[in-house]
Amino acid sequence: MEIWAHRGCSYRHPENTLEAFEAAAKLPGLTGIELDVQLARDGEVVVIHDEKLDRTTTMRGYVKDWNFTDYEKFTKIPSLRQVLDLLKPYMDEGLLLNIELKNNEIKYEGMEEKVIALVKEFGVEDKVIYSSFNSDSTKYIKDNYPEYNVACLADDMLDAMNAMNFKVHANAIHPYIKKTNLPAFAFEDVKVRVWTKDPLYPHEAFMKEHDLKRLENKGIDGIFLNNPEDYLKA
Repeated sequence: MEIWAHRGCSYRHPENTLEAFEAAAKLPGLTGIELDVQLARDGEVVVIHDEKLDRTTTMRGYVKDWNFTDYEKFTKIPSLRQVLDLLKPYMDEGLLLNIELKNNEIKYEGMEEKVIALVKEFGVEDKVIYSSFNSDSTKYIKDNYPEYNVACLADDMLDAMNAMNFKVHANAIHPYIKKTNLPAFAFEDVKVRVWTKDPLYPHEAFMKEHDLKRLENKGIDGIFLNNPEDYLKA
């Protein structure tokens, strides 16, 4: 079973930060790290999940309305360049990176090419999976770079499957764990990785323990976890 760190080790560290990514990269046995990208006003590719800044920073407004220099002053939001610089040595040793393009609500024109250019610059093309709820975005990548790994991300397995079958010739589907409503074994040459909605913050005491063996028996290949460290204990 592949174990992925969702936004880094986001249960015990601030999500999508260099701190959370470094903690994850040091975990023995971790398959990879998942993160989210958007564009700042100045065109810099930045790593943050929400379209608005309010939940995870002291700033207000939309990610797209501030320059990266503003984030450097007031937040822990890193650029994708900074993350790749941090993770490059680990990726050279086999760590994978799932880059989710957060462009299903705000259509960041040209974001795909900006992200791809950075990945190429660091020479880690074969260590990256691109995913998005926006199937136009994943289709663009797969059509123009057929050798790249692309995943259809969706709330429901059926939606992910439809995007894969009728739009994107994807290498994987990433449905929500509670909506894996088809046997994963039906997807012979396609990876099935599930994501969860477990709490991201330590003050939210409840953290569901997932039965990895049961998921594996259903044909699930991997899981994105906020607390991967709890599943990779020696």
